Amino acid sequence: MKKLFLLVGVILTAVMLYGCTPSYEEEAGVYELYEMSGDVSLSNFTYYTIELFEDGSLVVKSKGSQFGAEVYEEIASYRISNGKITITTKVGFSNVKEVYDYVDGEIHMNNVEVPEYDITFSAKFRRSA
Repeated sequence: MKKLFLLVGVILTAVMLYGCTPSYEEEAGVYELYEMSGDVSLSNFTYYTIELFEDGSLVVKSKGSQFGAEVYEEIASYRISNGKITITTKVGFSNVKEVYDYVDGEIHMNNVEVPEYDITFSAKFRRSA
């Protein structure tokens, strides 16, 4: 009888945890950079994409346009709520959270400061076809 209660408890816990996991079926897809201003411009990139997955994970990929530019790829997680997208990246033992606007199915990064390179930029990404 104890094993039956334990089994039911495990199943209920799994169902509750699955129900708490957000699903981003409508938002999932590849978003491509289409507008950029500030200290960096669109012409500085061969490509720059953010791919959102239904499970709340994402992959950022970019490559600079200059000769010998390295490919950048970062895996993170995200949440969308109240017109904002919060991207959380694990760095060592800590998490870095970045909050941007999610407007009409687009990601808008406004006045992003990157102190280690002494640059500020704004960028807009839209879902590719």
